[in-house]
Amino acid sequence: MDELKSLWNAAQGDEKNMSRADLTPLIRQRSRNVFSKMRLSLVLESALGIVFMIFWLRIVPWLTPGNGEAYLAAVQMALLTIFPLSYFYYMGFRHLNRGISSDARLVSSLQQTIAYWDQALRMYLWGGIAMLPAFLLSAVWFQNCRPGEAFFKIDVDTSWQEVIGGVVALSGFISLFVWISIKISYGKHVKQLKVYLRELEEAE
Repeated sequence: MDELKSLWNAAQGDEKNMSRADLTPLIRQRSRNVFSKMRLSLVLESALGIVFMIFWLRIVPWLTPGNGEAYLAAVQMALLTIFPLSYFYYMGFRHLNRGISSDARLVSSLQQTIAYWDQALRMYLWGGIAMLPAFLLSAVWFQNCRPGEAFFKIDVDTSWQEVIGGVVALSGFISLFVWISIKISYGKHVKQLKVYLRELEEAE
């Protein structure tokens, strides 16, 4: 184990002593690997979202047969999800597909990519937090359009104040989940790109 650590440290030391011209092809390949992982996350999330939306819109008529108001609430829930996420995924694919075109533009390309994703992930997080209450209130509307007992059902035992309190609490929990998901799926990759950029900038 100690020998492996020594070899790793030696390799890291050699890399730090490389010139920018020698380091550039290596960083470009590593950056493309990071882009591929981010693109895979976008593809999987988009595919999962499409499948879920189709399933949701197909199952709603079965859950609420002949109930136009409940269906309208369900459609509103879907639109509050589809529009912001579609924009995020579209712009994400667009920026990743640009890639890195040449050695001379490697630093500027990394700078632009990092700047975009830093801003996009903040918008993704805070936009999601801002949209959550509207989505959850639409879910409350949907539940109250259906007959029988259901979660967030407003009746003589449950007031609007209690429902709003539940919406706020659930929004906080989901926001934490979204933040962790962003860190796992995209944040770590952006952090790695920042390391590559710093290595290039420090190379002579």
